[in-house]
Amino acid sequence: MKNEILKDYLKNGKVDIDKIIDDFYGYVYIIVKNGVSIAMTDEDIEEIVSDVFVAIWKNSINLLKTTEIKPYLIGIAKNVIRNKYRNTELNFSISDYEENLIDTCNIEKITEENEQNKVILDTLKTVKPKEYEIFIMFYYESKSVKEIAKVLNLSTSNVKTILHRVRKVIKRNLEDGGYSYGK
Repeated sequence: MKNEILKDYLKNGKVDIDKIIDDFYGYVYIIVKNGVSIAMTDEDIEEIVSDVFVAIWKNSINLLKTTEIKPYLIGIAKNVIRNKYRNTELNFSISDYEENLIDTCNIEKITEENEQNKVILDTLKTVKPKEYEIFIMFYYESKSVKEIAKVLNLSTSNVKTILHRVRKVIKRNLEDGGYSYGK
């Protein structure tokens, strides 16, 4: 299969964005779906996908006709996702914790866990976007280090180092808050 390049999608000297969307919508949707956390809604994912195509349309005049479409779309998707994370507050509803409330009557334990979760979430708001993204992918999306490395085009040792660094910051913040954190 040949690589699709921008010149294959020109019509009357302009980018045929409809054809690009027809050919790559599913591809971009999967990339975005795999690149976001579970905290993102389907509407957020759709918005990101739309933003990716808007970006290629807006920047098409500056692109070389030999630009490969797929790698360019991946790059745009990563940037749009990163920007979305920066501009999105973490929102969790009570339904996220219903099982904990039903299964236990220990209010003190629930309160302590909620306070610890708050420390963790506050800490995550202070780390770099790449660190945040890796942490979310590993702990909330259950992706392996190898999968994360492949998606983000990093080495597995780099992913492990970043996870270690984020865990270290979280551990320090938990200990500063009076909570013990596992060895």
